[in-house]
Amino acid sequence: MLLERQLKELIVRQALVEVNREELTEDCMTAVIIEEAMNFLYLRRYTDEGQYDGVAVLRKDDLSRIQWGGRERDAIARLISRNPPPPKRPKLRLESFRTIIPELNAHFGYVTVHTEELDPDICHTGELLDMDSECLLLHQYGSLQSLDRSHVMLNFADITLVESDSIYERTLLSLQE
Repeated sequence: MLLERQLKELIVRQALVEVNREELTEDCMTAVIIEEAMNFLYLRRYTDEGQYDGVAVLRKDDLSRIQWGGRERDAIARLISRNPPPPKRPKLRLESFRTIIPELNAHFGYVTVHTEELDPDICHTGELLDMDSECLLLHQYGSLQSLDRSHVMLNFADITLVESDSIYERTLLSLQE
C-alpha cells in the first residue's frame, strides 16, 4: 500500500513532514515520524523555529495529508540541526491508546490526552491515576491561567491524540513546583 511504503521511506530518511488531520483540527504538526504501526503514527514534534516540541501519537485513520520537502520545511530542518538533539524518546508499544498512555506517563510523569471529535479546543494534561478497559482517570494540571488541579475521567473511545514533553507542558509543569 502506498501509505505504508511512503511512511517507511520517510522514517528511514528522518524527513521533516507536515501532518494534517483536517476533519479534526485546522492545526497541522511539523514532525519527524519515529514509527508507524497498523493504526498509529508516533511523531517527534518541532516548532516552526526548529525547537523540539515533544512526542505525539495519533490515529492513522485521521490523516488527511502528509507533506514533505519544500523551502519552508527545509528551513525548519536547518534550524533543527542547529539545536541540541532532542531527549531520548520512550519506546512505545503502538497497540492501542491503552498501552501508549501508561508508557508515556511512566516515561514523562504525565500525558496530554485530546478528544478532538468531541471538542478540538480542549485537551487534558495530567498524571495517569488509574484505568480499565474503557476509561482512564487523570489528575490534571489545568491551564497556565488557572493551574487548577482536578480529576477527569475520559473514555478511550473518544481519544484521538496523545502527547508528552511539549514546550507548553514543560512550562505548565514548571509552574506546579
